[in-house]
Amino acid sequence: MARNPQKIMQLMAILTVVIGFAAIAVGIVAIAKEEYIIATAMILVAAWQVVNYRLWKRKS
Repeated sequence: MARNPQKIMQLMAILTVVIGFAAIAVGIVAIAKEEYIIATAMILVAAWQVVNYRLWKRKS
């Protein structure tokens, strides 16, 4: 069992934000290179990270 669950939840929330921003950045580059399938996938990943962040924020 984790020693400090609150700290782990905070770390996971930060990781979620970083992954979301990285996915948005990759999506923007993919749009610039006209790779629309990759762009769509990255936008979906970013949207899912928003959902995860809200769920984790509600639990903490």
